[in-house]
Amino acid sequence: MSLRPPMQLPLFDVPTSEPAPSPGERRSIPTHAEALPRAAELAHKLSQLLKLPVHLTLMDNRATLVSFRRLPEELRLRVHHLFLDAPEPVVRAIAAFVGRGDARARALLEEYSHGKKERVRRTRRPGAPLKARGQCFDLRAIYERLNTTHFQGRIQAEIGWARRPGPKQRRTIRLGIYDDRLRELRIHPALDQPHVPAFVVDAVVFHAMLHQLFPDEPGNCPSSHSPEFLERERAFPLLDSALRWQHDHLRSLLRG
Repeated sequence: MSLRPPMQLPLFDVPTSEPAPSPGERRSIPTHAEALPRAAELAHKLSQLLKLPVHLTLMDNRATLVSFRRLPEELRLRVHHLFLDAPEPVVRAIAAFVGRGDARARALLEEYSHGKKERVRRTRRPGAPLKARGQCFDLRAIYERLNTTHFQGRIQAEIGWARRPGPKQRRTIRLGIYDDRLRELRIHPALDQPHVPAFVVDAVVFHAMLHQLFPDEPGNCPSSHSPEFLERERAFPLLDSALRWQHDHLRSLLRG
C-alpha cells in the first residue's frame, strides 16, 4: 500500500534456511557447483559497477529478491538465484538500485523477476503458520468482516501478521501485501499498536484483498494498480482519512 524500503526488494524479511521444494513444485534451481562460478561472476560485475568490493550471497525464498548492507569497506549483498543469469541491463539495474535507490532500476528488477516467478519457491517454512491474532487486532476477524461486507465472500486467502523486519533504518514502509502464489495476505506488525485506529488497519487489509480480485497482469510491475483497482479502492469508507493518518504517523510506524 506504499513504497518499499530502500535497502530491500521487496519488504518482508524471510528466514534463509528454507525447505526443499514440494514434490509437485517444478523449479529450476542451480546446484552449488553450478551456482558458485556464476555467483562469483555476478559479484565481480557488480563490484566493477559499484567501485567497491561486493560480498554476494545467493538466496532461495519467496519474498525477498535483493537486500544489502553497506559496510565501511564493502557491500554485503543478498540476491535471489533467479538473477544468476540476468542480462547486462538487469545487472546494471541491480547496481543502480543498490547504489542510489533508483526507482526505474527497481521497476526493471520487479518486471524481470515477475517474468521468472516460476523459479520462486511457493512453499511456506514448516512449523510457521500465519498468526492472525495480534496484541491489538485480530486480522482473521477483520478479513472475514470485510470479505462479507465488500466482497460477498469471494476472496479466498489466509491472513496473518508478517515477520517483523530486523533493526534496519528505513524511510518507507509497505503495510500490506498479497502473495498470489500462496494466496496469503500479510500485514506489517507495525500496525498492531494501541495508537493505530481500527479504520487504518481495515483500509490496509482491504487494499491487500483487492489484489486477489484484480491480479497483476503479466509484464506489469507487481506493485502497479489498474484503473479498476483504484476505482474500487476509492469507494472504501474513510480511505482518505486512513491514507492521511499513515502519512502523518510514518515515523511511529517505522519505529514500530
